[in-house]
Amino acid sequence: MKSDDVEKLVATAKKYLWPAFARDASFFGRPVSIIKSAEGRYFLDSFGNRLLEPNSSGGAAPLGYNLPELMQAVSEQMSLIINTTPSLFAPTEPIVWLAEKIAHISPGNLTYTIFGSNGTDANEAAVKIARHYWKIMGKATKYKVLHRYPGDYHGFSLGMSSASGHSFRRTAFEPLMAGFVAFHAPNCYRCPYNLTHPECDLLCAEEFRKVVEFEDPSTIAALISENTNTGLGMVLPPPGYMQRMREICDRYEILMILDEIITGFGKTGVWFECEKYDIVPDMIAMGKGIVWGCGPLAGTLVRGDITEVFTGANALQHGFTFGGLGYLAAAGLAGIKYVEEHNLLARASQIGDIMSRELGAIKDRSKIIGDVRVNGVLAGVEFVRDKSTKELFVDRAAVSNLIVKVGMENGVLLPCSTWYGDILMLMVPMTMTDDELGMLFNAIEKATAEVERQFL
Repeated sequence: MKSDDVEKLVATAKKYLWPAFARDASFFGRPVSIIKSAEGRYFLDSFGNRLLEPNSSGGAAPLGYNLPELMQAVSEQMSLIINTTPSLFAPTEPIVWLAEKIAHISPGNLTYTIFGSNGTDANEAAVKIARHYWKIMGKATKYKVLHRYPGDYHGFSLGMSSASGHSFRRTAFEPLMAGFVAFHAPNCYRCPYNLTHPECDLLCAEEFRKVVEFEDPSTIAALISENTNTGLGMVLPPPGYMQRMREICDRYEILMILDEIITGFGKTGVWFECEKYDIVPDMIAMGKGIVWGCGPLAGTLVRGDITEVFTGANALQHGFTFGGLGYLAAAGLAGIKYVEEHNLLARASQIGDIMSRELGAIKDRSKIIGDVRVNGVLAGVEFVRDKSTKELFVDRAAVSNLIVKVGMENGVLLPCSTWYGDILMLMVPMTMTDDELGMLFNAIEKATAEVERQFL
């Protein structure tokens, strides 16, 4: 694109487009602020930068971009019907087959999927189902939803803002909705109790039990939680934690809702992360990877016996005009088939092993990488000013900007979050090659060295 055209594009964006996710007009004009195209694991921005993308568009495109098998599936279904259906939003055929496939690849007796448009409404649907379920069961006092903080981000609606642990994404909209109760999320690197595992005896899970008993189990409908706390910087649950949480939910008749919007669909080496902990939740909120980045599709997967009480006068009053579009379901099916045919669940685990080894080696050589956390293709690299004290950098934004700058100079977009420190958030595509992983590690090592040079 000619320089004059680029300037016009940026000026138009600044004048008319309100960018999402806490940005203002100053965002435009920076590298990667407007995207032109993408292919495979690379994208091209409107300023001519071609970069390796190790974040899969926030986990939404775990097979990379423009995969021919997905594009063909979308195109063929769009040629049949592109918009929502006649007859009061009846499903198209691919949605039926996708629901069946999800039931087959999910653990336990998770059977029925109700489809929506994004992860926020998948989580919101789960909360509505939980509250309605207990009313049907004659326990209408069970309405409260327990959730974790910090991190555990579940969406941007008012309801899911109330259920999320990102305070900076909540305060502007207060007062929030009633009935949401927070308790500490585990973080072994920065334990809120200053304890170590396993000597702690999972005090983080014990806090959940105490909150349940204080609030009164007869008032609690559900727990909503991630497994790996992606919003806190890819913080994995300590061993035994998820099993203990499941036990407490069972003991007090609390429905367990697991948000697998980021971790689901193979990224951790299994179809759903909960399988790694040998637990079956009552509901799974799905999004992002469900359609492999091809558009707005999400779903709430529910235990069969729960779903089957929603009949007659108790039918669930929930749905969206564009919830469950057929051409997106076709992409969902094509993506699952591609993963199966190319053995990408095993590849996700292999990538995890490679990242654990290589990022761990960089950490050992570094003065400023305090922690590396890896789960399949997901990883968090936490930068600190002092490894012994875990002290954060004073100007976290400056550190983050430098990491991004050096990454771009080496052909890689390094997505560094400053929410809870300087944390590199990696969600690499399951299709990423060993050579591309080498590019990523090289960029991280060079960025680390430059931060040490400028900030220590």
